Amino acid sequence: MLLGRSISPVHQYRVASNGLALDLSAAEAEILAESPLVKLLERDQKYQLQTYAGPEWIGAGEIWTGDAGFPEKRGEGILFGSLDSGINWEHPSFDSQSTDGYVHTNPLGGYLGLCNDPESGALCNDKLIGIYDFVEDDPGTEDVVEENTNGKDNDGHGSHTASIAAGNRVNTFLAGKINATLSGVAPRANIISYRVCYIGEPVGLDSGGCQGSAILKSIDQAVADGVDVINYSIGSDASDPWRIGSIARAFLVARNAGVFVATSAGNAGPNEGTIGSPANAPWVIAVGNATHNTIYGSVVSDLAGGASPPPDDLIGASLTGGIGQRPIVHARDYGNALCGIGEAELEARCGDNEGLSNPWDGEKPFNGEIVVCDRGTYGRVEKGKNVLLAGAGGYILANASEQGESVVADDHCLPATHLGKEEGDELREWLATGSGHQGSISGFSLVENDSFGDQLAETSSRGPAEAPVADTLKPNLIAPGTAILAASDLGQAFRTLSGTSMSSPHIAGAAALLKSVHPNWSVSQIASSIETTATGEQATDRGLEPATPHQRGSGRPQLGEAANAGLYLDVTNTDFVAANPVAGGQPRNLNLPGLVDTKCKSNCSFTRKLTAQAGSGNWTATPVGFPDGVNVSTSPASFSLSNGQSRDLVVNVDLAGSVVVGEWVYGSIRLTAPGFSDQYLTVAVYSDG
Repeated sequence: MLLGRSISPVHQYRVASNGLALDLSAAEAEILAESPLVKLLERDQKYQLQTYAGPEWIGAGEIWTGDAGFPEKRGEGILFGSLDSGINWEHPSFDSQSTDGYVHTNPLGGYLGLCNDPESGALCNDKLIGIYDFVEDDPGTEDVVEENTNGKDNDGHGSHTASIAAGNRVNTFLAGKINATLSGVAPRANIISYRVCYIGEPVGLDSGGCQGSAILKSIDQAVADGVDVINYSIGSDASDPWRIGSIARAFLVARNAGVFVATSAGNAGPNEGTIGSPANAPWVIAVGNATHNTIYGSVVSDLAGGASPPPDDLIGASLTGGIGQRPIVHARDYGNALCGIGEAELEARCGDNEGLSNPWDGEKPFNGEIVVCDRGTYGRVEKGKNVLLAGAGGYILANASEQGESVVADDHCLPATHLGKEEGDELREWLATGSGHQGSISGFSLVENDSFGDQLAETSSRGPAEAPVADTLKPNLIAPGTAILAASDLGQAFRTLSGTSMSSPHIAGAAALLKSVHPNWSVSQIASSIETTATGEQATDRGLEPATPHQRGSGRPQLGEAANAGLYLDVTNTDFVAANPVAGGQPRNLNLPGLVDTKCKSNCSFTRKLTAQAGSGNWTATPVGFPDGVNVSTSPASFSLSNGQSRDLVVNVDLAGSVVVGEWVYGSIRLTAPGFSDQYLTVAVYSDG
């Protein structure tokens, strides 16, 4: 028997298609691979992990209050599956009763997995109704690492993402100053947690990350458990999503079983073509990271001195207390504008940064001043630790051109705030004149302004997707993923994290919310209703310039509009399988809301089948937002549909009269009918001459 041999080194392998995971040496794997009974044998891979205002910013409030025209819903009766680093079952975000008095009901009538097993210690209730731990001890290290936590989250990532999507309404008091109410997007949904990631999520090939075989097992289990929605804030480099045995292919099975899957687009931006896997799969909704409209902000004020008029009050992001008026200096005048040297530490918490990158190590050039550091290279909190060790009393982080207006509220080591590029430039220019500059930093408070929202983060992965899925729109959507405050793994504490890992659960929660409003809607109905009613109108790339569909997808969800969408685009499992280019398929022809062609030579056309889902309507299709000289038409230009009726819409893009060559051309088709939400098909074609 192969497993009885003791041959080193040992690695875990997956045998398709029945999902068998075996611990084999390389020699054993070679023998097994030669068997005619084995369709696929591959080494197990590891994958890396990638609320307060976010739900409201994507329109959840309209569903919660009934303003969308349906009875109030908050995700009741929906099963949300979290594939992540486990869950902190002691956190109030996952209690059986929320602070608004709502008492959860377990729709299954019983618990799943390790729940309430005396030996595991996993504590479940009528909110958190299932806990699994599929992570095995890591044989890839010289000393086997004991990985068993019985599903408990000891990293914080899993608790954070689960609470963003489906965490209870919870009241918390931040920094002794702000009484804040936090809520997941679908706070009354039930949660099942599937732990698939190693302890602490360290990076590296031989430890940490998320176990491929555990992920595949968890997908199978989630489907068997009957979850309605899965959030998967994990990713890897782009690969063929049709490949048998891949994570992406397993999610196609889940979708065919009626499970909506949201995933992080990746954190490999700002370069184009950085969408990873399984985010590139046409059947998975990939989500980019953008800001919402509310920040924990503080004010730089009482500015005086210099040889030019000081700026007006400057608003920045922060989670720290304030400091009274005192001298303000720029670190560039002390030999290091970036406030760092050597290798970056990049730790998110003050205590985890040791000052190893401190350019003034052993010196104290500052004497309580507020020190301005330019953003870049070194961590936001790391820079503050460095200036604190160098004698600073306060700290201002100021964006440069590459970061634009994207700011983050961090819990810094000292009184601090984070300014966008425009206000950072004003401050730097003033500090460059004269002397005697002074100012103060207020303590933080909640600041709401729509101009803060929909700024794509620099790190958010962008399209276009690469072959074999180049002719599909990725990411599909953007959602809040910057400075998101949600549950941690430590007791009842909250923490702030950023990344597409945080944006993805906003969409998973959105799907759960819509499913509670429309229990009979299919995955296609939920997905296309969210995408076609999303808005990209104010989305920007880091606050610098308008974001393109390859950066923001269809845009930010508007869930009140999505709940009232009159049309949807249906795509079947057969359609997705047949679109595999290796088998002669064409992903561009999939019945999806994105119309993408990477080689549009003078003229290209698309066909989409639209189905009425909310009653009869008289519809008009209008091309909008295309550059001058691009002639776009639809056939028909208007049409009527009865409920459940379908018809084809042909969209023709004529580039013959355009001077645009060798560039992407963007626009959309607006679908309007009285009594229904406006819906949009997003168009992106590359003018190939």
